Amino acid sequence: MTHPSSSSTRVLAGAAPGQLDPTQPIRLLRSNQSRLFFASFDPRTASSHRDPNLDHDLSKARRVILEANGEKITWRFVPKAFLEEGVIDEGEWPRVVDICGELFQCSQEQWDIYKLDPKYQCTVRPPPLLTSITLVQQPQVDENPQTNGKRPSSSLENPMPPLNRRKKLHNESSQTLKFTLSLSDDELAEESEVEEMIVDDGAPKRSRSAVPERSKKLEQMRQNREARREKAARRAEKLAQKESPTFEFSFPSTSAATAPTSQILPEAKRKATSLFSSLGRDDTDYIRPNDELYPSHNIYYEHTNTSNSKRARTVSPGAMKRELEAKRGRREWQKHIRREAKIKRRREQWNEQFMREVMAEVPEHGGFTNGMHADDDSSDEDSADVRLSDDSESEPPESRDPDESLDERAAREAAIAESRRKLAELEKDKPLWEAEARKRAMWEKAEEEAQRLREAQRRWEEARQAEAVKQARVNAAREREEAARREREQKAQRQREKYQRQQRWSYGPWTTQRALEKYKVMSQSFDTTKFSDEEPLTFDTVPWPVLKHPASLSVEDVDWSAVENFFQGVQPHMKSQDFRDLIEKSHRRFHPDRWRARGLLKTVANEAERGFLDVAANTVAQALTPLWMEVTGRK
Repeated sequence: MTHPSSSSTRVLAGAAPGQLDPTQPIRLLRSNQSRLFFASFDPRTASSHRDPNLDHDLSKARRVILEANGEKITWRFVPKAFLEEGVIDEGEWPRVVDICGELFQCSQEQWDIYKLDPKYQCTVRPPPLLTSITLVQQPQVDENPQTNGKRPSSSLENPMPPLNRRKKLHNESSQTLKFTLSLSDDELAEESEVEEMIVDDGAPKRSRSAVPERSKKLEQMRQNREARREKAARRAEKLAQKESPTFEFSFPSTSAATAPTSQILPEAKRKATSLFSSLGRDDTDYIRPNDELYPSHNIYYEHTNTSNSKRARTVSPGAMKRELEAKRGRREWQKHIRREAKIKRRREQWNEQFMREVMAEVPEHGGFTNGMHADDDSSDEDSADVRLSDDSESEPPESRDPDESLDERAAREAAIAESRRKLAELEKDKPLWEAEARKRAMWEKAEEEAQRLREAQRRWEEARQAEAVKQARVNAAREREEAARREREQKAQRQREKYQRQQRWSYGPWTTQRALEKYKVMSQSFDTTKFSDEEPLTFDTVPWPVLKHPASLSVEDVDWSAVENFFQGVQPHMKSQDFRDLIEKSHRRFHPDRWRARGLLKTVANEAERGFLDVAANTVAQALTPLWMEVTGRK
């Protein structure tokens, strides 16, 4: 896979956090005014006249981050990234990094920022894989946590009681056991980070502070320590002076006198170097009886008093300190050996993997294939020679002929020479192997890059389609809202017009001229209105051709005579042609077929009201038919 060029990837550089994640400054900066700076730790800084220790490798300098907020500047080491198997170090910067599935040309400062962020995990992979930055997986919470807040014991058998390193232990004979506890390997290993920073030889010891308050405090601590030591010594002396009973065993015997009492000399008290150091010595207060001379019954006990005295110290504190220092040095050296072995093992594994990949492509070439077959033949011959030599060696020395030994030696030397010649031929083909390996690596990189581009194109196409679907839904919803808004406005307008008409025809003197005007206005509104379930047909919306006042008009008032009286009354107020047009339009308006075509009665939910409207409309249509035939001359 070929890494994408800098022109096709975004550049991520600078020491400012939050370029991709806006919440990153909250996790890294102490205040909004803080700024970050990066540097490399060099023990030779500000020490040009001093030589650094040769034990430290200055080529692998640790990265250091500094935070400045205007008042002070603080620093810390940048944590190391996770190195997969076969990776020795983090490599050179800048380079292309896979950040949560996207490729960026990342600088070392931004790499260090993501290593400092606890939300992300930085992983360095062996080539040809890219270095990646991913989100940290949240650990699962234990469903059955310990309610007492204590860690369970690793072993329930023979539990060890907690020990106090300042507490003195006393046995049955009032002997004081003193012991010291050494630091564990983990506690001493934590000091290695600080010891690596010490680069100057023969650093002078820190002198006592000259501050009066600190000197007074140290003097007070020293006096308290001396007082505690004197108190402990007096207590140990009192315990030593106490009389402790010792048991003397005497057994009656028929053949000899009573055995004399064995006086046990008091054993001096000495300091114990461990908790169980006193268990290895024999108990001086106990004398094993002779089973052959004394029976196991009639045992008499006699008590004697012994006194314990304190013995002088046999090990100096300086020797113990030197022993601890030697142990610490051995641990550090073992740690160094393990680290070097781990690095060497990873390097060998990487070389073996590389050679396996190279050898996988070698059989494709004819010359190398023949060489491999020849090598196989030679290996078979060598194995045969080895078997023959083994068989010959297994024979007794006196059965072998000197001439045969010389022949075998010559054959072995010839086989070795042939193997060397074939290895030399293989070395000649080494450039071809390397070239093929490079070609295959480039092809794999190109294929992986193409796959990544296809995946990116697919994701982009899916995102575009999803955005188009989302936009279409938004447009459809907007159109529905607009249509509903227009419908509400039209309905409100019709309600206002209806109310205005009712108000218009409800007041004032009612005449034939006003009845004609009302009929024309309501006919125009009736013909253009689209009645539906939301706006059903009602009795007040139909332009009934009657002369009665609309305030007192009802369904019973719409009959044949009322329709004839209306048209006879309005005919003197109209021209003949206008009257003829009025009759024709009214006949078409109230025709039953037109009402069924418009579905006017279907919009009426009440069956009784629907029946009244149907009867009234048919009555008007029947009354208009003779008038229409008269004005049109169809008799």
